[in-house]
Amino acid sequence: MKKSCFIQAVVVLTILVAAAIYIIQYKLDDWFIKPTKNILLSEAVKDWDKEVKHIHESAEKDSLKALLIYYIDNIKSMEDVVNLEEENFLKEFNLVIEDSLITSKEISKLTLLLKKEQNEKSKSSRN
Repeated sequence: MKKSCFIQAVVVLTILVAAAIYIIQYKLDDWFIKPTKNILLSEAVKDWDKEVKHIHESAEKDSLKALLIYYIDNIKSMEDVVNLEEENFLKEFNLVIEDSLITSKEISKLTLLLKKEQNEKSKSSRN
């Protein structure tokens, strides 16, 4: 192999690797997270009535739906999607919808939990 061919191959490979790294770091969220978030949001809203039909109609049920939509809408990165199982909000949310009665105390607890988790995420992203 000639020197010039080797140098050209190294340059082209370096450019390709740099482009791949750039796309992964800066564009993956635009190509994956935003469409996924839209799909999750539309599915959550569409299946809401079917999933929680055992819960009595109330203002708290509407508040619970609004909290879920707000939670999904605030997923910012791939890391948030990967760590969904570790979320205390989702665990508590599932506990709340198990019974047929939702109290304002449970809604307040979920709201505080959501704010707490968002504050922790924003603090960790600043560091």
